[in-house]
Amino acid sequence: MEISQPQKTRISTGEFAAKFRSKYEVYTFLTVDAKAYLPAPESVTIYFLKDIVRGAKKCKSTLPPLTFA
Repeated sequence: MEISQPQKTRISTGEFAAKFRSKYEVYTFLTVDAKAYLPAPESVTIYFLKDIVRGAKKCKSTLPPLTFA
């Protein structure tokens, strides 16, 4: 039985910003889609979440860091 891994896709920061406009949208993306383990959304800042997306900060996750063009 083979488990298919989702394909990595590079997106620009503009595309990311267009899709995720609020802190809660970025938080939901990271916790649900990227399966990152993060503290409660009230205790993190949008800057911290953006650093995680850029790879500047670390978090516990089952997926490799996201990459941007």
